[in-house]
Amino acid sequence: MANPIRVLLPDGESYRFAMKVGAMAEGKPFELVIPKSANGDDVLKLATDVDAILSYKAPLTRAIIQAAGKARIIQKYGLDCKNIDLAAAREKGIPVFTRSLIRNATVADHALALMLACARRLLECHRVVAEAQYLKHGYVPKPTAQENVHHGNWVKVQGVADLLESTVGIVALGDIGCEIARRVRPFGPRICYFQRNRHDEKTETSLGVEYLPLEQLIEQSDYLILVVPLTPGTENLLSRERIARMKPTACVINVGRGGLIDEDALVDALRGGKLAGAGLDVFRWEPLPDTSPLRTLQNVVLSPHMAGGSSDRYWQVDVASVLENIRRYLNGEKAMGLVE
Repeated sequence: MANPIRVLLPDGESYRFAMKVGAMAEGKPFELVIPKSANGDDVLKLATDVDAILSYKAPLTRAIIQAAGKARIIQKYGLDCKNIDLAAAREKGIPVFTRSLIRNATVADHALALMLACARRLLECHRVVAEAQYLKHGYVPKPTAQENVHHGNWVKVQGVADLLESTVGIVALGDIGCEIARRVRPFGPRICYFQRNRHDEKTETSLGVEYLPLEQLIEQSDYLILVVPLTPGTENLLSRERIARMKPTACVINVGRGGLIDEDALVDALRGGKLAGAGLDVFRWEPLPDTSPLRTLQNVVLSPHMAGGSSDRYWQVDVASVLENIRRYLNGEKAMGLVE
């Protein structure tokens, strides 16, 4: 029997990532090498005798990479390699591979759906058709024909917008933000982003995005998409003051966390015509309380924190895909996602 593939997981045994990988690797040709913590020293000691490194969030420093004398591949769980010292990997001659994760893609799909629903005012359009509101305007249904039919938009739904001439702003262009940019790009808008560490020119060009400081992004965006995690530094990121600086025709899309937005200020802006709409998958209190005024606003699209889909299924699919990529590379087969 061939020797198992020794795979180092720098994120440590305390992280649920290790449990998910362990479950998927069981009974397959892998031996997991898991430090007790993501502490650099603990990882460094175990890096000397592994065939591959499976990186998630823990820092993969120059020291760790240099210590990994036998490693032949670094596989990133996701696309964003900001935690990996890529220069050190190149110097060491260890190729780095990335994989687009289904669970990131499904959040991006949902963000796009919310944005389009806001842009095309889909909920309002549904209501006016389902409630036969044309009756209030004196219309009589006629057979569809090439001529002699009513003009479109029977009840004059207002505020329907196009993406082509718009600016889409993405706050945080990590794995999910990049997936959103890829989906938005074919619609033809200007795509801008902000995050603490700006991407290099090659990445910006490949995604068709433009960097803007946060304040400018907020002021210029027609669709502002929030993807950042909730931390003390991002609490109320979209504050009352920042909402006041947005275009009155703009829409806010939140697939990050509810605490990113001052919800009271958001409600006031939506009620007062200071914002055109909002598409929200997450809220400050979840489930959204039945007393929340967000539930009654006509220019809001709500979903029950479901952008990520079925988390258990996606863990299984995504972990299996990165392990398979490692196996393929080490067996001389074509692997996907080589970082140039």
